[in-house]
Amino acid sequence: MKRALITFVKAPVPGAVKTRLQTDLAPDQVAEVYKSFVTEIVSRCSRLKGTDRLLGCAPDRRHHFLSEIAGKYRLKSFDQRGKDLGEKIVHAFQVHFKKGYSEIVLIGSDSPTIPMNYIRKAFAALKKHDLVLGPCCDGGLYLIGAKGKIIPRIFKDVPWDSSKVLNKTLDNIGPLDIKLFLLPFWYDVDTIEELRFLKKHLGYLNRKLDLPVF
Repeated sequence: MKRALITFVKAPVPGAVKTRLQTDLAPDQVAEVYKSFVTEIVSRCSRLKGTDRLLGCAPDRRHHFLSEIAGKYRLKSFDQRGKDLGEKIVHAFQVHFKKGYSEIVLIGSDSPTIPMNYIRKAFAALKKHDLVLGPCCDGGLYLIGAKGKIIPRIFKDVPWDSSKVLNKTLDNIGPLDIKLFLLPFWYDVDTIEELRFLKKHLGYLNRKLDLPVF
């Protein structure tokens, strides 16, 4: 049984990533923050055993930072395809199910402190469930897992980058014959307040990221 962990990332182009942070930080600073998020996540995920680790890149994998990260952490990389995040998610699952993976978990790059145990729980839950969701405290999702197939209808008309992502996704799942498992809530980092909390949380964990002074 083959399983894959996909991490969705973006090229850290100033002005194109973590745009809500740009109200309080310069675009170059925000891009560096985002790089630290990606590095932290893929570094921690490198400890997972028995799982192929993949990097889903936007707009494509040719950006030097993404290619360096893929090489350093031995990640298979591919380009995200789709008009919106929902289509990109569905496409990533469909393509890799066709490649022979039976269990796939997808995470983003906005939750650098996501516990590795939550990812392990997601794979464990797929033994008995069709779909796993990791809900964010702000109403989004930090993880999506599926077994065998993905149903595009799950992500139809989801208002991405809003607080309604989780509720709309659950509404779409409701009428379907799907065994769903919900992981514990966790937080992502989109605003300066959330970045300040991250800094405090890292201090509590006795860990550091390369974050700017703010």
